[in-house]
Amino acid sequence: MNHAEKKKNALFGALLWILSLIIIYPLLMVILASFKEKREAGSLNITLPRAWLWENYLEVFERGDILRCLFNSVFVSVITVIIVIATASLLSYAIVRRDTPVCRLIDKLLTFGIIAPFAAMPTMQLLQLMGIYGSLWGMIFVYSALYLPFSAMMITSYIKGLPKDLDEAAVIDGATGMGLFVRIIVPLLKPIAATVMILVFMWSWNELQIPMYLLKSSAQYTLPMSVYSFYGAFSTSWNLVCADVIVVSLPVILLYAFAQKYVISGMTAGAVKM
Repeated sequence: MNHAEKKKNALFGALLWILSLIIIYPLLMVILASFKEKREAGSLNITLPRAWLWENYLEVFERGDILRCLFNSVFVSVITVIIVIATASLLSYAIVRRDTPVCRLIDKLLTFGIIAPFAAMPTMQLLQLMGIYGSLWGMIFVYSALYLPFSAMMITSYIKGLPKDLDEAAVIDGATGMGLFVRIIVPLLKPIAATVMILVFMWSWNELQIPMYLLKSSAQYTLPMSVYSFYGAFSTSWNLVCADVIVVSLPVILLYAFAQKYVISGMTAGAVKM
């Protein structure tokens, strides 16, 4: 590497560090504000607190109904992941292995499922017709429908890289239909399934707009909705608001931190196998 390339890389690295401050500064501000007292946190800066008030987090748990909202978020996210993984895997396998004109058309129509935006009024009317409007199950079905197209596209591109010889060998050994899919294909889908699982879990966990339309009772609020409600009640107490944001964000941050390698490897594998 010559001098010009070193200088170029140094400038590029400095630029990236400067741009990273756009994310690092507000994040650090929120973390520090969550440990400050009310007046000190109102300045919204990154100075260290005069006294580290861990009591702010205890107050958030007591007054923010965190545990019930945590249960709702876990329930919605886990059930959504299960539905999306199961349906997307079956759909993708059928599209790739059957390879009929109808399957190829469905494969192309999945793109429209990604592009199409969430339509609040038709969705609310449909859920009312089904008798599940205002329930967590209604929101789960909406999430599953929204995240299914992208998940199916990823799994489809992955399955295209699996040789059909595996299916033929399994048929010779007596495995057919669902038995072939469960015993032969499903174990091979673990890398891409882990990627889809993590992405769908984070999307459903962080969603705020859809619950605002589909939930009617505070007893069914998810964690992002609890932040919205908590801010309305304590908008002048930035220390409590920031502590609430940290509590809500921490689970999904930890999940992504530990599972980041699976997300990257799965995305790369799906891209290569397209």
